[in-house]
Amino acid sequence: NNDTESKVIVLSNRNEPKEIRDWHNLYNFHWKRLKPKRKEFYPIIKRLAHRFSKDLESYRITKNRLKVLNHHNVRFKLFHLTKWPRPFIFLDVDAILFGPLSVLVNASMSKPFIAINHQEIPKHTEGKEPYLNGGVQIVSQPGYFTFEDFTRQTNNLLCVGHEQALIYTHFKNVGYDYTHPDIDYKWNACSGYNKLKKVDDKWVCVSNGTNILDDSLKSNSIPKGTPILVNHYWDEFKPWKIACPMYNEFSN
Repeated sequence: NNDTESKVIVLSNRNEPKEIRDWHNLYNFHWKRLKPKRKEFYPIIKRLAHRFSKDLESYRITKNRLKVLNHHNVRFKLFHLTKWPRPFIFLDVDAILFGPLSVLVNASMSKPFIAINHQEIPKHTEGKEPYLNGGVQIVSQPGYFTFEDFTRQTNNLLCVGHEQALIYTHFKNVGYDYTHPDIDYKWNACSGYNKLKKVDDKWVCVSNGTNILDDSLKSNSIPKGTPILVNHYWDEFKPWKIACPMYNEFSN
């Protein structure tokens, strides 16, 4: 209900404190500038870490951990999410909410951390064991969600990715099931399999049952016509690449 939702904190990649945004911008600037000379990039990262977030100095990295821990989804997204002191729902900046937050809040009452596995996507997940997608995270007990736990093991990650691989590997190793029966693929659905339409002048999203970039590809994760509650424009399925009508309306 509205009273419940008004008390929910929803975090995304871009509502960061100013000092973190400044660090993020500097990080991206130096990454692009020094792309041909990656070795020169490492000392710059250390200087930026010291300047903008002294806490990160305790996580100075060795060479074999650099690839994972220096990724922005770990340095920025995961690190600062784990420092958030209150229960929260995290949505990636390219994950658009169509469902009621109250469902997520109610589910969180029974588990300290909830996430959704990757939808079955050809060329991405076929032939692999289901693993976590970090685009939607529901955390009711922040103490259960720590940077120290997630970064304790970085050499034997159990799935692809960066922050989602760290989270998945940790929970797999400790035997914790992060899924919830009420929070299924509809709450983190790949946009390439969905379609948007207007009903009573309001955008709604439903499963298309196939990949709109190639009708020969099938996904068995979400039946056709199922209402989608979070539409996630990840990887090659960005709204400008798949001619999303809602994106086109807003951009115009």
